[in-house]
This record gives sequence, C-alpha cells and structure tokens, in this order.
Amino acid sequence: MRRPALGGPHAVTVVSVAANLGGLALFAIPGFGVTACCRELGRLPFGRRLGYAYLFGVLTVGGGLFAAGYLFGIPLHRPEIALAAALPAGIGLVVWRSRRGESRDRWRRKRAAAGWRLWAGLAVAAVLLGPLASALTAPLADWDGRMTWTPLAAAMRHEGTVEASVMRDSHWFVVNSNYPPLIPLAQVAVQEMFGAGEDEQFFRVLYVGFLVALFLVLYDGARRTSDPAAASLTILSAALPPFVSYGAGGATSAYSDLALAGFYGAALVLLLLAPAGPGASSAGGLLLAGAVWTKNEGVLLAVAALFFAAFRRTRRRRSPPSAAVVRLVATAAPGCAAAALLAAWRAGIPHRIDVDFFTGLGVSDVIRGVFFRLPVILPEVARWTFRWAGWCGFWWIFLAVVAVGYSAFRRLRPRLMILAGLVPLAVGWGAYTVSPSVGELVGETWDRFLLQGLIPLGVSFACALGELRRELARGSREGDSPRAPASQGTS
Repeated sequence: MRRPALGGPHAVTVVSVAANLGGLALFAIPGFGVTACCRELGRLPFGRRLGYAYLFGVLTVGGGLFAAGYLFGIPLHRPEIALAAALPAGIGLVVWRSRRGESRDRWRRKRAAAGWRLWAGLAVAAVLLGPLASALTAPLADWDGRMTWTPLAAAMRHEGTVEASVMRDSHWFVVNSNYPPLIPLAQVAVQEMFGAGEDEQFFRVLYVGFLVALFLVLYDGARRTSDPAAASLTILSAALPPFVSYGAGGATSAYSDLALAGFYGAALVLLLLAPAGPGASSAGGLLLAGAVWTKNEGVLLAVAALFFAAFRRTRRRRSPPSAAVVRLVATAAPGCAAAALLAAWRAGIPHRIDVDFFTGLGVSDVIRGVFFRLPVILPEVARWTFRWAGWCGFWWIFLAVVAVGYSAFRRLRPRLMILAGLVPLAVGWGAYTVSPSVGELVGETWDRFLLQGLIPLGVSFACALGELRRELARGSREGDSPRAPASQGTS
C-alpha cells in the first residue's frame, strides 16, 4: 500500500523537492557511465557531456526495465530499478579508471571565448529557473500528460509490470495503450525509487531535465560546426521562446516531444558531426533506439537519421566501403532491436481508440494533401510557426540568419543537418494530409514538430550565424586596411 502524500495533494515539501532532484541524479549518474564507454563522448567537457549522459541514463534505466520486464518478467520494484541504474554506472566507473591516464590533460585545454559561454550560460540558467520552479510547486496540468503517459505509468507501477492487465484487457478504457513506454517507465522509476504517494508527482523535473539536455546537446552540435560566440547565441535564442518551457510539449508538461527532440537531435550530432568511428556510431544508434521507444513518429525519425548517416559515410573517400557498412550496421542494430521488441510488446495489446495516421497513407493521399490541402494547411502552419505568444519571433530570426548566411550550407554537414531538421515537419505534414480536422490538428501538434527538429535546425542556425560573423569580420578588416593613395591628375 502506497504511503499517503505528505501535506496534502501536490504539497511542496522537502521530500518532494529532494525526490524530484534525486530523479535527475537517478538518470544522470548511470548516463555518465554509458558515456565513459564511448571515447568520443568521454573526451567532451563536463557540461556538454552532461546532456548526453541524461539521455543515456533515461534510455538505460527505462529501456532496461522495459526489456527485462517483457523478456524475463522482471518486476518494476525498487531493487530492480536500483540495479538498472547501478549496473551502467559501475561499468562506466571501471572503464573510466582504465582510461584515466588517457584523459588527464582534458582539463588543461584552452578556454576560448569564456565570456560568451559564461554570459549565455547564466542567461539560460535564469530561464530554466522558471520551469524548474513550476515543476516543483505546481501539479501537472497538460492534456496529453494526464491522459496518456502518466496513466500508463501509474498502471504499470501499480501492477509492477510492463504488461499491466488494464493495457491488455480491451474492457478497460485506456487511451493510447500501445504507445511506446520509455517515458512512462522513466516516471515509474522515479516514483518507485523515491516512494511517491498517490498524489505526489516526483516525475515533474524529469521533463525539465530533458530541456537542459536539449540545450547542452545543441551547444555541443553548434560548437562542432561554428565558433563559441555563435554557439552561445544559438542556445540563448533557443531558450527564450516561451513554448519550450511552458507550452504543451515543453518542460512544464508531461509530453514526450521534448524527450524525442533530445534523442533524435543527439543521435544526429553524433552521426553527422562527430568524427566517424565505431564509438560514435554505436552511441548514435542507441539514441535512435531511444527515439523509437519514445513516440510513434520516432521510428520515422530514426529511419531518416540512418539515411543521412549512410549518405555521409558514402561521401567519405578515405574510409573503405567495408568499414562504412560495419558502422552503418552498428548504428542500425539498436534501433532495429528496439523496434522488434516494441512490436512484440504491442502484439498483446488490443487496439481501442489509438490514433494511427500513417496506416492508410498512400501516394495518392500525399499528392492530394500537397496540392489540394495546401491552401488549408499552409496558412495554419504559418500562423502557428510565427505566433509571437509561442516563439517570440524565433523562426523569423532563424529564416533571416539562414538566408543571409546561406554560404555556410555549401558544406555537406550543415546541409544534412537542416534537411534532418525538416524531417519532423514533413512527418507532421503527412499526418495533416489524412486528418479530417486539419486546423485543429495543426494547432495541437505543429509547435511540437518544430520542437522535435530544434537541435538540427539550431545547429543550422549556428552555422549560418558563424558564417555571417566571419563575413562581417572580414569586411571590417578590409575596410580598416590602408589603401593606396589615389593618383593625382594633371591639368
């Protein structure tokens, strides 16, 4: 029997604050263990590595509970959750100690443009205080979080299994009962580990953690393609729109779009921007498995990411074809295994009122949607993209910077990133082509599709911004250079 909530429903107590913050550590610590096993991630500075660590922690703890629970019937109780967190943390500690001599000089690196990082970091931290305070003091109030993910988490926690009877028995009214279970299981891990009562929501800061991870991964991707000033301005610009913090899909909600944005964007950074190697390829593939287990459209985003990664591999002339094939297989294997396990788990869950936009989507539907529904879809998409209340002009600035700094996209990696950022928008557009109520669906989902592509689009923004700054600096140097005296004419 669960203990009653301390101080009444949703009361702010020392226990609730400590449990919420402890949930961040529950995922970050094993995540650092996973990143220690990848040389590419282990060499990153602490801040940039923290973003990946949080995502890997959610994947290893939540995904480990999912795989162990479905394949071996392991229950969702505190000892099993503690083991799921301790195992990757312990392995990472062993690997770190074995490689400690290789990275002792990591902390002696030059700190270029520390001023930009400091002021941008302080500004972003100040922005994050708002959703953090809201998550610690206010109850969950969004629609999908209360309707889908939180009820599924409560059902699995109550029965202690990933195959809860209310999900498998069609007599029960459960909305989206076959939705990918990674984020509900992350909620279960926090709630169960810290003994949450019936009215205590110890999982609220879990979603703020995803926003922090998104900013850190975005900064890492921007630094790989641009200068520190452009990267700092990029994360500051991405942090200011109110939607990412307070919208239906942002950090104060319990939607899974923020988590999907993190998994998809982090995988793209490793697969398209990091040096090609087995460690980065395998880590990127694991993150794509996280995307598959997070939302239905995660499968489509994972396939697109694999396509872009394969295209990058084929363009590398110095790498032999056999090595490219091996790395592509290593990248695709975790996502394929995740999709197979998800399909097997879903096979025992009867279809009720679950929404599936893409089952009957054919070529004729796409053509009809592009040509005949364009006058309906386009104005709604434009209205929600440039809505001041949600994005505060961010996408106007994005278009202007990309247009002026277009020369940055002569390189392959920025081109692939901006194309990858458009994939979630194409997925949303495909759903609108078959929806009977386009206007309502666009209003409910378009902001979230923009959020899903925020990391690759943000990296593209940083590339264009860095190119613009270089052109301005070049023009300034040319303007300040001494000119030869003009020849004097004779009368």
